[in-house]
Amino acid sequence: MKTTKRNFWLDVTIFMALLITVITGFLLWLAIPHQLASVFLGFSRREWVAAHISFGVVGLAGVAWHIIWHWDWLKALRGRRLDEMPNKVRANRVIDRIMWLTFIATNAFGVIAWVLHYGDQVYLVRMPDRLHVVFGVLCTILMVIHLVLHWKWIVSTGQRCIHVNFGVDRNIQKSKTFKQG
Repeated sequence: MKTTKRNFWLDVTIFMALLITVITGFLLWLAIPHQLASVFLGFSRREWVAAHISFGVVGLAGVAWHIIWHWDWLKALRGRRLDEMPNKVRANRVIDRIMWLTFIATNAFGVIAWVLHYGDQVYLVRMPDRLHVVFGVLCTILMVIHLVLHWKWIVSTGQRCIHVNFGVDRNIQKSKTFKQG
């Protein structure tokens, strides 16, 4: 498999895992009552938490692979000063660094919160829970910005990898002629 195609499918996997993690996270935060006996859409709070953690771990593993695969590129960027970079690359680098820090904080506080709640019969919202949510929301916002900055690559690579046209193909549109009869 070509490197671009491999990266695309890894990114799709990361996106899906983190999307489900974000959705379950928002449900746990805003929709599902904090009592352990709570049931939402037929699933207990414990099952929602298990799904949130499971998909979060898949996303974390995908991000780790993403970093490993891009390590040489990341090392090459490390030696460049921000003021020497083009604006788009500089913006991308700043967003990526802040996103990376919020991602680490989200996961760290998530693990701390999980350890503190392990085996609890009563769910109490503690400071690590709140910090996990705050950093999770910030990380989600930064991930959306990251996707916007990479949208052109996402669309063009998606078209090549899954052979789906995400809009009108300009070459086909220009070549069509309409005859009136």
